[in-house]
Amino acid sequence: MAEAVIVLRVLRQSDRTDRLLELIGSSLLERPLTAHDDGTVPVRLPRRGPQAWDQLRDALDEAGPDWRQWLHLPPRPQR
Repeated sequence: MAEAVIVLRVLRQSDRTDRLLELIGSSLLERPLTAHDDGTVPVRLPRRGPQAWDQLRDALDEAGPDWRQWLHLPPRPQR
């Protein structure tokens, strides 16, 4: 099965950031996500690039409309 890794970047560390990562991880992976010391959050999904990006973007939107204040999602890959 194809697999994609999308790297989120933490813009501002706070309780809200932790809650967003918990919600996204639980929604997509059935486990919370955690940021590395450098502020990156690799998200490994069992889909191809654009479909994985769409799935992650949907999970971010479901976690709350303010996610862009806390996390950076790289541009959608082209395919």
